[in-house]
Amino acid sequence: MKRLATIFAILATLALTASVTLAAAPLPGNYMSTDIGGTIPAGRYTEGWDAGGSALLTGNTQNCGSWDGSTLGGVWKYTCGTALSPAVQIGGYVNPQGNGNRTFMIPYSGGTLWLSGTGPWANGDPDYAGVFDSYVEYETVQYSNWVPVSAVTNVQSAAHFDNYPSLCMAFSIGNGSRVGTTDLGNVFPPDFPALLNPACAATRTLGAWWNFNSITVTVTQDCYTSAKPSSWGSLKAIYR
Repeated sequence: MKRLATIFAILATLALTASVTLAAAPLPGNYMSTDIGGTIPAGRYTEGWDAGGSALLTGNTQNCGSWDGSTLGGVWKYTCGTALSPAVQIGGYVNPQGNGNRTFMIPYSGGTLWLSGTGPWANGDPDYAGVFDSYVEYETVQYSNWVPVSAVTNVQSAAHFDNYPSLCMAFSIGNGSRVGTTDLGNVFPPDFPALLNPACAATRTLGAWWNFNSITVTVTQDCYTSAKPSSWGSLKAIYR
């Protein structure tokens, strides 16, 4: 009898834990960063690479999180997507003296996302984790005498949630501006996401760091997205 009571107690505990862990899916909606009139923080972003690499070459790994002026990654974050092929130039012109700009398309593979259960999408769960199905960055680099003196970027991505696979999440960044890069001798500052390798370990010391603004997170119901990342060929077809 005592053993039976113990089993019932364990089952009750497990049921309670499950109810706390999975209360309900995130609320559908469009959630924008505060700089464009929304309620979520803008963010900070890094790209990490090994010696001989760069933001435009294979192996570049991303790491991004919300930044409210004191806390990094407290509301949203995504991490560990890696470029599996070099960037493709899709526009721009640099003259023979090395002055001008070029725009590149950089597809990333893999990567995970996380939304805090305290965000405006809150619906009872402590947090909402997921994976990216596609992630493409469009980066414009400004050159002066062949030196990449500045860069801006836009990001378009799609993802789905681990525990709610019928919900899609779109994540877009309309305005990313590079703050510094080790390529120009800048020193990596505190309060930015770590520089990651493709195994998601913070072992790298070379990379670039950015401020990300004009962010929109869209959570959509009844969107059955494959868990398999989009291929490079399909991405080229979409953005051709």
